[in-house]
Amino acid sequence: MSSYDMLAPKPDHVPAELVVDYDLFGPVRAEDEYQTRMAHFLQSGPEIIWTPRNGGHWVFTRAEDIDRGQRDESLFSTRQISLPPVETPAPLVPLEADGAEHIAYRSVLQPVFAPQAIIGMTDAIRDLTIQLIDGFKDRGHCEFVSEFAAILPVAMFMKLADVPDSDRADLLAWAETIIHPKSEQDRHWGYGLLTAYIERLMIERADGVGTDLVSRVMQGEVFGRAMTHSERVGMLLVTFNGGLDTVMSAMGFIASYLARHPEQRRRLVDEPAKIPAAIEELMRYFGATGTARIVQDDIDYKGVRMKKGDRVFVQAMVHGRDPRRFPDPDVVDFDRKDKRHATFSQGKHRCIGALLARQELRIFLEEWLKRIPDFAVDPDRPQLIETGMVNTVRRLDLVWSPAQAGPA
Repeated sequence: MSSYDMLAPKPDHVPAELVVDYDLFGPVRAEDEYQTRMAHFLQSGPEIIWTPRNGGHWVFTRAEDIDRGQRDESLFSTRQISLPPVETPAPLVPLEADGAEHIAYRSVLQPVFAPQAIIGMTDAIRDLTIQLIDGFKDRGHCEFVSEFAAILPVAMFMKLADVPDSDRADLLAWAETIIHPKSEQDRHWGYGLLTAYIERLMIERADGVGTDLVSRVMQGEVFGRAMTHSERVGMLLVTFNGGLDTVMSAMGFIASYLARHPEQRRRLVDEPAKIPAAIEELMRYFGATGTARIVQDDIDYKGVRMKKGDRVFVQAMVHGRDPRRFPDPDVVDFDRKDKRHATFSQGKHRCIGALLARQELRIFLEEWLKRIPDFAVDPDRPQLIETGMVNTVRRLDLVWSPAQAGPA
């Protein structure tokens, strides 16, 4: 039996009335509105709960506290963001670093994800988007994840890292076992193979003369010195995992929603200028990401005793559905004035790849809705959702009339 199955004993400082059996991991399920159901479940009880699952940890269920968890490093450290806690092959910088250390490590990656660099990828993103859609447009159906969402953002990340597309299947499989592990052994297997792959790239680019992601990391300096081997490995593990999963998940949820809500889809077809606002609102609505924090010292937080070393789960899905932050949170409103969500985290730890993600999502919708304005979920093949540190659509079969598809 793995630690994913075992229940942690309740610590003495945790009141019994705050214990709720909540497992962020679960079986693959056929469900359209998992986020709505789960957010309602979490927000129907105490504002802060403790679950014995995944090593035992606190869960914030209100936007105000998730904001605090993502922003306030004096109370909640990012030095271990995984649940259950796992020993990684190298320190996962800059993700698992606080304060000045985080800023120093982040500066190494900044040139790769700077606005000018991302804008320079626009044509490549659009060209591949069109190529993929045109490949199945006249067929009248596709499996959206394997034929689109698992290709476009991953290909763009691999372009940043300058690695061959032939490696895509392996990289996705390794990232999958890290982000959606079935056991500790699975997660260690994924980390081991991805680390070995990264080590080979580092040897090949040891001179650090290129402008790709790996070469930039090989050139990187922090605190007035070259980064250590371990720091380089950890930084590349962070960026590879982030680049291979998160945008794919967001695309799946957005495509699923629009397939099931023709009136909203038609509005974006008629008003493409609304697409950026729609993306922000749908990321609020679905909030696919979540990370853990570690309590820095013994504290009394809003009347709840937390001990140094306790873990806290902060989840964007719950943040976006808090009625005290968002009026009618279960309603998707592209005209909503305040759509500030927690999907890309906040403060110093705001996702460094957020601009690239938004660029890919915007171009995907622009080109898809021109070519396939009317589509639906295949009624004979319900979508499959997998939950975890990142919730994702595992399978999404879409259908449409080829006669109604737009021109290439």
